[in-house]
Amino acid sequence: MSAANVFVQGMLLGISLIVVIGPQNAFVIRQGLARSHILSVICVCLACDIVVMGLSVFGIGRAVNQGSVWFFVLGGCGIGFLLFYAFGSFRGAYRLLTSKNLQQSLESSHAATTQKRAIASTLALTLLNPNFYIDTFVIIGGVSATLTDPSAKGVFFLGLIGVSFVWYFGVGYGVRVFSSFFQSPRAWAALECFTGCIMCALCYGLGAVLYTEYKGLYA
Repeated sequence: MSAANVFVQGMLLGISLIVVIGPQNAFVIRQGLARSHILSVICVCLACDIVVMGLSVFGIGRAVNQGSVWFFVLGGCGIGFLLFYAFGSFRGAYRLLTSKNLQQSLESSHAATTQKRAIASTLALTLLNPNFYIDTFVIIGGVSATLTDPSAKGVFFLGLIGVSFVWYFGVGYGVRVFSSFFQSPRAWAALECFTGCIMCALCYGLGAVLYTEYKGLYA
């Protein structure tokens, strides 16, 4: 396989995994709309992707195989993580819509108002999310394991990280186009509801994968 094909393979896999509204991306969007420490948030997201994806491609590889105990443990934790985040989103929407002081609620709904809190929140939503490790160690690790040439792994890794750079900077700064619309607390409530629904959909998808895998192994 040529270097160009390997690079495109890395890009396509990166798009399928990164360009999805999960907890981390939802936080990036929220910080971008609030125009609050977005560069710090983006840099932390990229650093996490570079380190963990790098370990998956060049080191650990397919450490968490589908069907293994760790796969089911991470999957179960991932479902809990997504449900917790969805609950928080729906609760935030409810508070925005029922608060007597809508402007104060709007300000409190904006994530991380200090740089330290923004960085800590980004790290938590990235590194404490079990789905992040399923994506990197199972899917990325599995694909990269088919590449025996170290140079091919490097090109594949560049394709993955290239998508991360374009996505985080594009979303983090591009979402500002809609910032005037999100001056309304009700618009933020709608975003929170949408985020909660996405988390529930991801939870259902992950549960279906776990059930199918379990059924295939033990049925």
